[in-house]
Amino acid sequence: MVAALIAGTAAVLYAEGFRYAANLSAHWFQKFPYWFLVFTPFCFLVGFWIVHFFSSEASGSGIPQVMAANEMDHGADTPKIHALLSLKTALVKVISSLFCILGGGAIGREGPTIQIAASIFHFVGKRFQRFWPQKLNHHALIVSGGAAGISAAFNTPLGGIVYAIEELASEHFNHFRMTVILAVIVAGLVAQAISGPYLYLGFPFLRGVTIAIIPSALLVGAVAGLGGAFFGKVLFALARWRRGISGFWRLSFITLGLGFAFAVLSLVLTRTTMGPGTALMEELLFRKGAVADFAEVGARFLGPLVSYLSGAAGGIFAPSLAAGAAIGSKLAFLVGSEHANLLVLLGMIGFLTGVTRAPLTAFVLVLEMTDRHSAIFPMMLSALTAYGLARLVDSRSFYEHMKELYLK
Repeated sequence: MVAALIAGTAAVLYAEGFRYAANLSAHWFQKFPYWFLVFTPFCFLVGFWIVHFFSSEASGSGIPQVMAANEMDHGADTPKIHALLSLKTALVKVISSLFCILGGGAIGREGPTIQIAASIFHFVGKRFQRFWPQKLNHHALIVSGGAAGISAAFNTPLGGIVYAIEELASEHFNHFRMTVILAVIVAGLVAQAISGPYLYLGFPFLRGVTIAIIPSALLVGAVAGLGGAFFGKVLFALARWRRGISGFWRLSFITLGLGFAFAVLSLVLTRTTMGPGTALMEELLFRKGAVADFAEVGARFLGPLVSYLSGAAGGIFAPSLAAGAAIGSKLAFLVGSEHANLLVLLGMIGFLTGVTRAPLTAFVLVLEMTDRHSAIFPMMLSALTAYGLARLVDSRSFYEHMKELYLK
């Protein structure tokens, strides 16, 4: 409960700082767009340097680090677990990701929040372990911290619990389910006490959902799921390529080049290339007649790839949702569907499933973000369709591949 209280507070403060930096970046881009040809590479470079010099374990999303720490055994691997989940790593994560988003990077805060929360649980748990050595094993702390992080980041308590079961601890959940549920409740209540009982995306209007939506749900789930799987596969190949490069200055020049390339993408394709993609999701769901064009679909695919490869901290949860939203919107337009908003939600679920291979987590998160229970069955159908086709591309998710790299 102490750890969840701290983690919930930290998640909200981080979210506010992240939102402020993203809004400030968007405001500056509107006034001085060509300035970002210099500013974005600078921010990407600072974000990479902070990670490189202070904690290399803070790079990227944070979810593979939590998964790797959970795979390790307490004892011989304790120093490695501490490196992945120290308060220093969490602080570096926050500062690096804030620089990256200030430069307009297409990154999310949700994956980093999971690593930050797990680090807090690890730190607090170590202090209390002398009193409850059996109850507070490091697996329970890590899984509970990850669940609390996703609960506070999205304001989705059920999503936190499902994520803990599906992604972090499917085999061992029964051993510490009460710890996980308590962590999710406390962190979620703290987040709501500070931010209010908000929905991550609000209440989008949905027309009456009938069985006639099934073909569209299958189509969107298939396309978005394949898109997410392909995105994850490409991202892992590029991440592995970067990890194979030695030399600080060589990596720094690559980061500068990626920052410049990202600024060019934002100027040439669309302004929605920048940021986590929340603004695009809200526009597609709440502005009447809004439709994603092919430039936005491409931008939401390429932008997160370039941003992630910068070496700075930053997640891909929100960017994946935004990419799926763009795909769902474009498909709704192409097939002339009257259920454009619903297809946007199904695209979000499908793409996130393709990236994470966690269909239950994807559909529960989107369900809780929007409170659209009338569409629960199409959501499930799209998630399962996306999961089945994504496994044809690669049997393992991007997070699982990255976890193996950390374990090695």
